[in-house]
Amino acid sequence: MTDQFQNLQVDLQTLPKIEEIVFTAIDKKYLKVSLLSSGLFFVVLAIGGVLMMYFNSEELKQNVYLPAALIYAFVLILNITLLKLGFKKKKYAVREKDIVYTKGLIWSVRTSIPFNRIQHAEIKQGPIERKFKLSSLKVFTAGGQSSDLVIPGLPSEKALELKDFVLGKTAEDGE
Repeated sequence: MTDQFQNLQVDLQTLPKIEEIVFTAIDKKYLKVSLLSSGLFFVVLAIGGVLMMYFNSEELKQNVYLPAALIYAFVLILNITLLKLGFKKKKYAVREKDIVYTKGLIWSVRTSIPFNRIQHAEIKQGPIERKFKLSSLKVFTAGGQSSDLVIPGLPSEKALELKDFVLGKTAEDGE
């Protein structure tokens, strides 16, 4: 006796509603981490600009550096604004069978990874995150780097709890 292949239609009305997911915002201190990291980049960029200005002619300073400084100021303000507005969109949820992360201000991205697709997880923490006692949870899947998930801005203790939970669920699904 052979099993007959079936691929039944799913009633779309019975699917869980995405609006019903209760998302948890990432830690508010992560906005400071993002602003500080971005600020350091802009400081290095400004130092480079000042050094270039110092070693060039007066004519070049007048014709190039004023417009460049205005563009720099505009990009800096735009960057700060986008970081602040985009921060509010970074949220995660842990459900019975998957972990979901949402982000994006202009392009909204919602990533859902079933526990049975997770190969391993790790905690990442840079020097600025360490200062604020924050970590990122990185979840690796069988699909490669493009299907991996990083949830930043977690309190370090919460990141470890989530990692242990995710790996526990992965082990359950693998049995």
